[in-house]
Amino acid sequence: MNSIILSVLGKIGLFLLSTVLGMLGYLVFQGNLLTKGSDEDAGAVVQDLIPHEVMNFNAEPVLLAETDKPVDISTDAQGISYVLQRNGTIVRIARESFNKDLTTNDYAHLENEASDHSLGFTALAFHPEFLVEDTAGYGKFYVVTTEVSGSGKADFLPEFGADEETHQDVLYEFTAKDPFSPNFEGDRRQILRFSQHGREHNVSSLAFDHYGYLYIGTGDGAIEEVGKKSASKNASSLTSAFGKVLRIDPLGFNSENGQYGIPETNPFRLVTDSLPEIWAFGLRAPYSLAYDPFQQRLCIGELGQDGKERVHLSHIGGEHFGWDLEASNSIINLAFRSQLADIITRPLLTLDSTKGVIGSATGSLIYRGESFPSLSGKVIVASQDGQLMAASPHSDTSRKLSVLEEIEISDHHVKALRASSSGELIVVCEDGSIFELRKRTALGEGRKKTRKLYCSISEVPVSQG
Repeated sequence: MNSIILSVLGKIGLFLLSTVLGMLGYLVFQGNLLTKGSDEDAGAVVQDLIPHEVMNFNAEPVLLAETDKPVDISTDAQGISYVLQRNGTIVRIARESFNKDLTTNDYAHLENEASDHSLGFTALAFHPEFLVEDTAGYGKFYVVTTEVSGSGKADFLPEFGADEETHQDVLYEFTAKDPFSPNFEGDRRQILRFSQHGREHNVSSLAFDHYGYLYIGTGDGAIEEVGKKSASKNASSLTSAFGKVLRIDPLGFNSENGQYGIPETNPFRLVTDSLPEIWAFGLRAPYSLAYDPFQQRLCIGELGQDGKERVHLSHIGGEHFGWDLEASNSIINLAFRSQLADIITRPLLTLDSTKGVIGSATGSLIYRGESFPSLSGKVIVASQDGQLMAASPHSDTSRKLSVLEEIEISDHHVKALRASSSGELIVVCEDGSIFELRKRTALGEGRKKTRKLYCSISEVPVSQG
């Protein structure tokens, strides 16, 4: 009975939160609050961080494969990697037997007659039960692709900023007849479809949690200035699927279109006039999702405004991450700006890529591998110029950002940072190179600044008795 009461109280709390946000959003949209003030009055602002020290972790990049315009990578329980290329080809990277070299082959070609070749495929995720026989997720993986305008009936249309449809983003489920085969043969099923009215800030990231629920990162719909009817307003609207992280059960069927399920623990499932798929909102352009099964939280990499790269952690869902309420600070009076601090969940990290210290962020995750114990539980962020940075995920005002020792991938231009099935770091590069970071195993192979595993023992002469 107590659990039922707590659940009801939680739903009421979320309803009140959504009501407050709706009222605040309405006032901002209508421009009725015109008292100007300093942005500093809006509450504690997370300081832009730059790497302040070098952390040596004795790693070396091991080339797994050379591919063509890779956009994402996913691994199965056997450690086999699947690289999604922009043209819809999936490249399989596997070691067929112990002590054998890695082999690569084209696993699948997913393009169809409606594919938009200019934007291509954007995201890939294998179901946690892909290799588990007699389960609903056996043989299933999921892909986001772009298709030309008018290819199908959209399940979601932007509420703000909608003009002429430029293309559609589609989430497909593929089911392999034999998941252990090196070549895909199977079926395709459409899960959901988005109507897009801009070629930026679209659907570009997927991640599974340990329950088998699928998270989908959706941008606000277009690059536009903040305004009454701009696409940025989609992010705060609970009736819009844009500017959000959605969470669905791809194996269920209780959604409006009947092609997927709505998890019972989704925060807005019982909130009136809200999309039940919404997990978190107030996002401009989430480009990287990574789930941490140890702490059961979602790490979200987001492209902020004016070159600000942001990393968020979502713990229980329902968080508002600030877009674009914070961008409207100049037209919100002092009283409402002080309330924003209680409404908005501040980013874990904010990095300014315009200062020339770091490149644009391309991925973030919480490290849970075994190769680098000093990084365990830390948030790892990759930048386009090949830097890897680490920070503690614990919220405090003195958070430090460390740049990891140079690992000689800067010339390859990093596209994405992902984790293998064992939690190790995989780096996807724009030139097609796929690297896994591994611990240097030979003594003395590391750099001079790297601490040795063993200390030397000096010979001591034995006295003659």
